[in-house]
Amino acid sequence: MALLIVGMATFFINAEAFMNGDAVECDGRPMRPGQWCARVGDESRSYDEEKKNEASGELIGYAGVGLGTLGVVVLISNAIAARRGNQRR
Repeated sequence: MALLIVGMATFFINAEAFMNGDAVECDGRPMRPGQWCARVGDESRSYDEEKKNEASGELIGYAGVGLGTLGVVVLISNAIAARRGNQRR
């Protein structure tokens, strides 16, 4: 169950980077090469830094999908094993 929860949380935290594909955005607005992203209370990042940051977020999103899937498989296999154990008695 923990794998499912951690997987889904990891995916949804990084969902924006996961869903954007190759698009690079700053506060929801598309960026072009050579532009800088300045957020209030945060440091400025160049287009290349934002692209790298979103690529790592996408990778973490895929890891979340994998963990969530593994959690579902473990839950189903435990249910099947419990059911088979009850049938043998």
